[in-house]
Amino acid sequence: MLAYLAFVAAAATADLAGAILLTTVHRKGLAPLRYFVAGGAGFMLAAAFVRMLPESAQVPHAFLFVLIGYFGVHLFEHTVAPHFHFGEESHPEALLRPSAGYLALLGLGVHTLFDGVAIAAGFMIGPALGVLLSIAVCVHKVPEGVTIASIMLAGGQSRATAIGAGALLGALTVVGAVATRFIAEHHVGYALALSAGVTIYVAASDLIPEVNREGGPALGWTVFAGLLLFALADWLVSPLGAH
Repeated sequence: MLAYLAFVAAAATADLAGAILLTTVHRKGLAPLRYFVAGGAGFMLAAAFVRMLPESAQVPHAFLFVLIGYFGVHLFEHTVAPHFHFGEESHPEALLRPSAGYLALLGLGVHTLFDGVAIAAGFMIGPALGVLLSIAVCVHKVPEGVTIASIMLAGGQSRATAIGAGALLGALTVVGAVATRFIAEHHVGYALALSAGVTIYVAASDLIPEVNREGGPALGWTVFAGLLLFALADWLVSPLGAH
């Protein structure tokens, strides 16, 4: 009954493909990085409010854990993060604080971990549901990989680091699938709530201010396009009964 791992691997590969796509486009100079950051902000906020928050709301005091995630990251950025220098001195052109990339990786990492949980749980119920959930997850994996890679590059990280971040998101999907039988259901909601808080902070407090600083209607529309991209992916899979 390990056939489901093929679908999990496909979902994980989509994260990596998105990161490779972004770094390739950026290297060729086909689009300024700030537009990917703006689109990523819209995508991350949509993911947090449309999926992560509702799915975590089943546990008691879920929104308290959302706030702990949000303010915990805020505290981290203003106390611990200033003492670490992730190479920003050698990347003066960086748009974001280097810590933003790692925090985004943390938030999206927990989210993608439970993508794997969802696929494995679907196959435990039945092959048909497992396949549908796999399709649902794969639809948003490529833009997820694009998002994390763009934030990494905007924080002054290397192309290899950006691709590695996408690969890590994919690997966490596999970990989530394999470890599903060992994860207590009531712990899932708390982890998603904390992840939602982290994701909201990175998008709203790190990425959106950068978009506002750059200014211009084009960036504003790009943030909105990130929201539409997530909404489109969500709408495409809704007839499949995956949610």
